[in-house]
Amino acid sequence: MATINQNIQRERRKLLIDATITAIAEFGLSKLTLAKIGSIAGLTAGTVNFHFKSKESLLLETLNFVSEEFDQSIAKALEKTGSKPSKRLGAIINASLDPEITEHRKMAVWHAFDSESHSRDDYQLICGKRDRENFELIFQLCEQIIRQENMEDRINARGVANAISGLIEELWKEILFAGETYNREEAKKICMSFLASIFPWCYEMPQPIETEIRHSLIKPIHIIKVGKAELDQTAMLFDLYRQFYQQKTNVPLAKKYLEQMLTTESSIIYLAMDAAGNAIGFTQLYPSYCSVEAKAILILYDLYVKTEARKSGVGKALMNQAMQLAKETGASRIDLET
Repeated sequence: MATINQNIQRERRKLLIDATITAIAEFGLSKLTLAKIGSIAGLTAGTVNFHFKSKESLLLETLNFVSEEFDQSIAKALEKTGSKPSKRLGAIINASLDPEITEHRKMAVWHAFDSESHSRDDYQLICGKRDRENFELIFQLCEQIIRQENMEDRINARGVANAISGLIEELWKEILFAGETYNREEAKKICMSFLASIFPWCYEMPQPIETEIRHSLIKPIHIIKVGKAELDQTAMLFDLYRQFYQQKTNVPLAKKYLEQMLTTESSIIYLAMDAAGNAIGFTQLYPSYCSVEAKAILILYDLYVKTEARKSGVGKALMNQAMQLAKETGASRIDLET
């Protein structure tokens, strides 16, 4: 009986951790409650409290879960690979872009905790540990690859390792904004193309990116700040965004809300336009304040890209505009709550 109860408790904890991952992806950390987590898991808030002493302990357990899952994925990939440094470096990249590890919900979890880690030692301990250990692995392998060809005086291992780590981090952000439609095989090709450019004696240049994807990447995207003239186009996108979260279509409601935000200057909205002048994506940022830092911040609640425009850099262009706004307004950071 005791074994059965332990198994039930173990399964309940797994269920709650998975529900927390979903809840963070949907609501962000600031709007997260035990009631919302319990609702997703099909359990009461009281049951959540039975298995975890507090919301904070559940959050830490969730962060530990995704961190350990990532570490185990890297370790397993290296176990299956021989001792050749170039093969091991390729295995790390493949594992870092594994669909199970980089599921868009988990990318949202990493981003949420990373955003908070600068003011939370417990979050920083876990997030920082992952970053340091992964970088050290990549750095050591780069050193070995360079040393084998006696290229130490021509190639800086730390610089290459930083570039690889930064590239993977950027691809993680793209996965976060693209969601389930993201093409990880193309992401791996991008990484391997970079390695082939730096270490041509170890890696072959992958085949070119598919023609239609390559063409979509070079289509110009124009970002504009939304005013009343762009309200109708933005409302159509905002309505699609609300439908994504299982809300009934209601364009007049979407327009009324956005108009109120603009009139009261409660938010800043940017619209992505294609070369033909069609609205293909938007983001909405809300100025706020962090009392702990005593500094202004921006909260990004809404970001949406039309299905047919995804994987073409629209989300990235909107995020770049958001970061530019933060720089211009003196905001210390952007909290992602979408």
